[in-house]
Amino acid sequence: MQQKPKTPHHKSTIPDLEIIDLDQTADASETVSEADILSPESPATKEQLPVQEEERSASDANEPQPAAGFLSRINWHIVFVLALVLCVVLVFLRLSNWGTRVPSFFDPQADFDDTDAIEVLDNMVNVPAELRQDTDGVRTVVVLGNSPFSDERDSADGVINLVSEMTDAVIYNCSVADSHLAASEATFLPEEDPMDAFNLYWLTTLITLQNTSIYESAFNAMGDAVPEDARYAYDTLSTLDFQNVDVLVIMYDATDYLEERPLYNDQNPTDIQTFAGNMDASLELLCSTYPHIRIIVMSPTYAYYVDEDGEYISSDIHKSGGYSLSTYAGNLERIAYVHSVSYLDNIYGTVNEDNAGENLTDHLHLNANGRRKLAERFVYALEYFD
Repeated sequence: MQQKPKTPHHKSTIPDLEIIDLDQTADASETVSEADILSPESPATKEQLPVQEEERSASDANEPQPAAGFLSRINWHIVFVLALVLCVVLVFLRLSNWGTRVPSFFDPQADFDDTDAIEVLDNMVNVPAELRQDTDGVRTVVVLGNSPFSDERDSADGVINLVSEMTDAVIYNCSVADSHLAASEATFLPEEDPMDAFNLYWLTTLITLQNTSIYESAFNAMGDAVPEDARYAYDTLSTLDFQNVDVLVIMYDATDYLEERPLYNDQNPTDIQTFAGNMDASLELLCSTYPHIRIIVMSPTYAYYVDEDGEYISSDIHKSGGYSLSTYAGNLERIAYVHSVSYLDNIYGTVNEDNAGENLTDHLHLNANGRRKLAERFVYALEYFD
């Protein structure tokens, strides 16, 4: 039997070019599947992709680009350097003015009831109502201190005489010239310094404890050279009934600062040989013995330090024992606050560095104009609660 020849499954024939439908061929070439476009082997992909990329680039160039953020344009290294320089300048300025108080704009000529814009360190404190006692209807005032109250004490323009003209109070002026707030010795040594009996603490023991023995030895040591004001202070304080005293005023000038007596003792806050410690110990005795008395502590007025050439130096620049005069005054403010007594700021509120030339006779003592200013401030504090 003769077998038929096998025919292949896919027979390739050559199309007759004459019978090809050109329209169908064009349609077929235009119809390209998505798979063919995406295929990297596809001729259409190779030809169309460059064109599409060019079109996309052109369209992106025409679209507005978002502006770069402000923070992205900052050079943070420059900012850091500028901040560091600013910090160094601020530290330098702070250290160069360290310990220097800025004078207040207080005008002593102004009415004291109209000085709200003036910042002084006054702190007026009244005695609690349950402790007050006024048996005779007269305001009785005792004054302790040195030159601000003792200078011109017999003159009409002495501070206490001026105060007496401005008020109806009865005032006992027990100030002693050339005395100090701080004691020169821890215990009283009449042979060494008999005037040491008239520092604030020993006078306080005379008032509260009737400690008369040290004054007998002091007067014996001084003989005929006992100052009149020292004798008057002793006679008055040893005999006056302090149950009838309403106000006690304490003011010492810058003598302790100028003579470089210590400001305070860290180990002993009530060390009477220090400016602050003596005031602290004295107020402790006075407040506990006579709680009905209103106490007014007044700071020194401004004073200049005098160098070895006789030149006046600002007391905020010269440091006595490491401290300026304003620091001495500031400690009195602190101690007055601790003991709940009044504090009158004279170093900025009465005679300050700006007006010192108009109110001092020298580097320390008040002239007539300065004494009147102090008298006005005295009355202001005295009648504050009236």
